[in-house]
Amino acid sequence: MIGGNPALDFVNTAAYWDSGDPEDRLGGPEGLGKWAALAGLLGEEDLALLEKEIAEDPATAEAAFEDAQALRATLWRIFSAIVRDGDVADADLELLDRSKLRAAGHCRLVRDETGFRRRCRDEAPALERAMRMIVEEAEDLLLNGRLDRLHLCGGETCDWLFIDTSKNGRRRWCDMATCGNEAKVKKFRKRKTKAA
Repeated sequence: MIGGNPALDFVNTAAYWDSGDPEDRLGGPEGLGKWAALAGLLGEEDLALLEKEIAEDPATAEAAFEDAQALRATLWRIFSAIVRDGDVADADLELLDRSKLRAAGHCRLVRDETGFRRRCRDEAPALERAMRMIVEEAEDLLLNGRLDRLHLCGGETCDWLFIDTSKNGRRRWCDMATCGNEAKVKKFRKRKTKAA
């Protein structure tokens, strides 16, 4: 969870976007549910419901996962176009709107012991709830976020998206411990080779 926004973290559940054949790291509806719980989008009761939904109707759960994958690809195209100062396709914005409208009737704002949150009616499928929140996070980022701080990782093989929250706004890596360290090691080796 390095994106600074759940919608970006969701996009980052796939890798190698620029290859044209991104590698999915969720594996299916259950993996998506587990990720959504880690991201704070689903609770324990939602995971139990998801397990029940998968067991009772695996085809519907798989279709919801395929919809989620399509949404993830759409979000990648939108946010990577913004980072690269490219055009955001109207079709991608329309798909984002359709995703929001599909789940809109299921959720409402509630207050619990930890504060305010969105709560979806029990009859809403668990993955639909998670997707609704991802769409809302994406929309909030597009409308109110610091898009000037939206970046793609500078790692050689990494194309993860993140919001740069550093003071000077010059963060280059999704994570210094992985991509940043790898780049520094390569730079060091290159200098060492030139000196030899």
